[in-house]
Amino acid sequence: MCRVKSVSPEQCTCFYAIWCMVWGTLIGSGYTLILIAEQLKLTRTMQLHQRMLSIAFAILGLSYLLAGALIYIGMECNKWVAFKCGKLLSYAFAMASLPVLLFTIVHFSTMRCLCQYMRRRWKKG
Repeated sequence: MCRVKSVSPEQCTCFYAIWCMVWGTLIGSGYTLILIAEQLKLTRTMQLHQRMLSIAFAILGLSYLLAGALIYIGMECNKWVAFKCGKLLSYAFAMASLPVLLFTIVHFSTMRCLCQYMRRRWKKG
């Protein structure tokens, strides 16, 4: 994304923070609702491996939400540590969702922007 001259690292970083928060909310809450419905016997009972994968994706989705929030807080409040923690936390979901490719492609295409943003803003990265 940052290879396009009209897109600044600031815009790309803001996009990625919002991307993480939206997808983290959708995936984290979706899998959480599936688990709640299964516990309340509203759906058929899951096998153990299905339940474990649902728990893992619920946790990963909510961590992606947290990653986006930390990136955004780091940008808005000029907190380098929060930004860096959000950036590192976002790797977990990108790696776990590797078979989907969409999240991995967006992640790796925006990492360059996040590094450029960190170098410009805090002289780190």
